[in-house]
Amino acid sequence: MTLPAVNLRSLLFFVAAALLTSCAASKKGTSHAYMTKQYKELKKVLNEADVSILNDSLKIIFPNNVMFATNSDQLKDEIKPTFGRFAEVLNKFDKTKILVTGYTDNTGTDQINNDLSEKRAVSGKNQLTASGVAGDRLFTWGLGSRHPIATNDSEDGRSKNRRIEFVILYDVKPESK
Repeated sequence: MTLPAVNLRSLLFFVAAALLTSCAASKKGTSHAYMTKQYKELKKVLNEADVSILNDSLKIIFPNNVMFATNSDQLKDEIKPTFGRFAEVLNKFDKTKILVTGYTDNTGTDQINNDLSEKRAVSGKNQLTASGVAGDRLFTWGLGSRHPIATNDSEDGRSKNRRIEFVILYDVKPESK
């Protein structure tokens, strides 16, 4: 499933709904323990990534400059083995949904950056599905050059902004009657 780059309200609703439902489930203690266990496993196998936990969601950012070249939506070869390790953990913890968000640096027009960031998110999704993660667990969204994590005034900063981020949410299933 692909989320349109211009529909910020929809993403915020999706994230808020997922967080609220995961928080409701955390009262039972299951989702929190599950996500904490997944967090520890990801920290162990993704030492090159920034893995953080907030309530019952996880965020993964690969801060080094290995994701994408300028104007490219193809993951660099050196990051692909890391995606394999990432996929192994995602498959071990299959009670989650993953939002893959793509970003660009600020070179180029907004239209070009929005399209490119969506393609980058899809590229990350495709790499995870190629490593065995079920496609129906993955959602993509392109944010263009919004929300930089480094300055766009240098090549080093721009390369850090050419990235994809992952938000992992506990998938609360409605109770059957």
